[in-house]
Amino acid sequence: MTNHLESLKNRFHPRRHYEFDNMCLDVDGVFVRVDESGFVLSDEDKNAYLIPVEDVLQDPAIIRSARTSTGRDSAEVNEKAAGLIGSLYRDEHQTPFEGGVVFRLRLRVPIYAAQPFFQLMYSHNEFSGRYSIIDGAYSVPHYAKQDINADIFQIFEEAERDSQAVYRLFLSRGVAKEQARFALLYRFFTQFYWTVSLRHVLELLSLEENSLSPKEFWNVRDHMLRAMVQDWTPWSYDKFIEYPKKYKTLWHKNIMTPSAMKCSGKSIEVANIGHVRLVSACVDEDLIKIGVQTGPNPKRGFGHGVLIFALRVPIFVHRQWVRHRYGVWTELMPDFDIITAQHKFYVPKRFRTQGTKTMAYAYEDMLDDENEEMRTQLRALIERNCVRYTRLRAMGIPPNRAAVLLPYVFMVDRIWTVNMESLMNFFSLRCDAHAQWEIRQFADTIYKWFASKYPWANKIFLEHLNYGSSSLFEEQKKLLGIHLV
Repeated sequence: MTNHLESLKNRFHPRRHYEFDNMCLDVDGVFVRVDESGFVLSDEDKNAYLIPVEDVLQDPAIIRSARTSTGRDSAEVNEKAAGLIGSLYRDEHQTPFEGGVVFRLRLRVPIYAAQPFFQLMYSHNEFSGRYSIIDGAYSVPHYAKQDINADIFQIFEEAERDSQAVYRLFLSRGVAKEQARFALLYRFFTQFYWTVSLRHVLELLSLEENSLSPKEFWNVRDHMLRAMVQDWTPWSYDKFIEYPKKYKTLWHKNIMTPSAMKCSGKSIEVANIGHVRLVSACVDEDLIKIGVQTGPNPKRGFGHGVLIFALRVPIFVHRQWVRHRYGVWTELMPDFDIITAQHKFYVPKRFRTQGTKTMAYAYEDMLDDENEEMRTQLRALIERNCVRYTRLRAMGIPPNRAAVLLPYVFMVDRIWTVNMESLMNFFSLRCDAHAQWEIRQFADTIYKWFASKYPWANKIFLEHLNYGSSSLFEEQKKLLGIHLV
């Protein structure tokens, strides 16, 4: 056993930092066993603790998770244990890889490459341009490097200077950070924490690469996540190589896409922003009334009601919305040629200033003259970058690659499937007075429809499940005779 443990120790390389092409991944934390035998009992400190090195190693945690099913919870590291990892992985016993090894990762990637990660499992917490100034660094795709194509590089550099000048102007004139970022190009860097299990990392590594996500996303996977698995879980990595799996994805190309979706309701315009429409609803309130008779948390019964919406929203609204991860999103590929030709961009009617403190910001509309100047600045920036986009297209750059020069306000189409439990959480957060105005208009529109269509569920929501502050909720409480606290 000792030799085997020493071998694993020698192969365990807990690197913290990984880089590739200006993107980076940091291992911020990992699951570590806290075993009773590690406590150092002394009169000075009864809670002193020494973590043995074998409890820091990640592969043994998979073994312990698997052995608990037979009444054993052993940290023993030997040849049988190494073989067990292979059997588990080969035969699709996945939960030991999920509960045994968990990483907390911090990623810094271009905004367009971050989006696919929010479609994946587990928890995400992202840096917010609503509360902080974005540092101004932009991603430059490989094809736009100066030593590869000087003409394309010049267009990228020109667009970057232009964007930063308008962004800084907005900030200097008091425009709220949440709107100042409208001037940023769709290639600024974002940062986020991603808490994910080894199981889901291995599944991602086994996905067949496709064009549904940008190349930078796959580069993070192939050049950083893969190296992390090899460093932190060498035995599991061995079995990943020994028993290769490929989860196919390219079959999506062979599916004929319908020309239109069948919808049970008409499209509702949302302010001057976009629109929302109900595609279908499977909600039986009698069934939900039965469903909530469950423990420990009766609100899970609202999971039996499911609604599907078709949305047209600005990209920055979707990037906030997708954080509500208890739902299913389909991100329809934008036609950037049409977007630029028909100027499908969001320009706010009112720019806002931002005051007071973090998490309790107050906003006020700018004066008319200042507001019109900011609108003119944003419209002009959009126009200049549409011209740059057209120049890139003429050079043979594909639409989705040229689109990284567009400001962060182009329109996108999305399909959102959500159960009523998650929808209520969405209302509490996004109808709230502190939510960004643009996403609040969509939340308010859907909530009004929900309140009229499902009065019993709405009453339960307002009385017991809501934690947001909204004038809409107060109006509904008065109508329903709910006591106002």
